[in-house]
Amino acid sequence: TLADLESRVESHSATVNSLKATLDTQTARMKAIRQLQDYRDTFHRLKPVFDGLQKIKFEKPRAKYKAEHEAELKQFYAARRRLTAEFPDGKVNMKKLSEEYDALVQTHTTTYEQFKSVREDLQRLWKVKSCVDTAARFMVRTEEQMLQNQPQTRHKKEDISL
Repeated sequence: TLADLESRVESHSATVNSLKATLDTQTARMKAIRQLQDYRDTFHRLKPVFDGLQKIKFEKPRAKYKAEHEAELKQFYAARRRLTAEFPDGKVNMKKLSEEYDALVQTHTTTYEQFKSVREDLQRLWKVKSCVDTAARFMVRTEEQMLQNQPQTRHKKEDISL
């Protein structure tokens, strides 16, 4: 029935929306893990520059070194800030992150397959609903035209009694 079609379209739309939200959160977390890996690489690459700054005790040579390596130090501080936000104890566990990333990739793949199948069903349902709506509008328009085209009978004044 038409009500069944409507309820099916609504349930499929809700399912598609929830799967899309799940996919978005999984994608965001995978992106965050990749960024953390990049920050770790940046941290290790620029650690000698930071250590060189820490070895300088006097103010003028320290300021000169900071000015020479300003961009690298900014990158190092940003990477360190992001890594300490994720790992407050200071121990970056990349094995744990890579395992989480691999698990996310697997769940993302299965979720995406579900999403694709439900979305395809929803698209087919929308096509059916569109055809039904078009037919219903055509039927209403045809009935209205038939009512307008009916011959109208005129009554004489004598026939109309008050």
